[in-house]
Amino acid sequence: MSRFKIKVARIEAARGHRADTQVCITFQITHGAVGFQVPIHLKVGDYDDTEMIQAARSALHEIFVDLGHQTLHWRLSAKELRLLADMSLRPKNMSVRLARAVAPAPPSLRAQRRNLSNKLMRK
Repeated sequence: MSRFKIKVARIEAARGHRADTQVCITFQITHGAVGFQVPIHLKVGDYDDTEMIQAARSALHEIFVDLGHQTLHWRLSAKELRLLADMSLRPKNMSVRLARAVAPAPPSLRAQRRNLSNKLMRK
């Protein structure tokens, strides 16, 4: 797996706050074609200039640890991913027009979810 590139994009006085009370350190995170920024707000008096980046890195780490814990139940096993792929409604070897003419109407989204839930509960 390729690594994420994380760099400090900018350091500035936090907007909406008095310039002498908070600083915003913004990290630019890229991974292939995906890129986003994460602002970290710190109180100026809590850290001196040399400690500011270290404190912001630590805060960024804590954000992603919390995010990982919150989304842990979203992770699917290989078997669950195969079940999802098997219930895909996309035609495999037909053109879309032919598939619409020949195939019966797909089940409703609610029915698909119910079927997937039943399959997952049986495992």
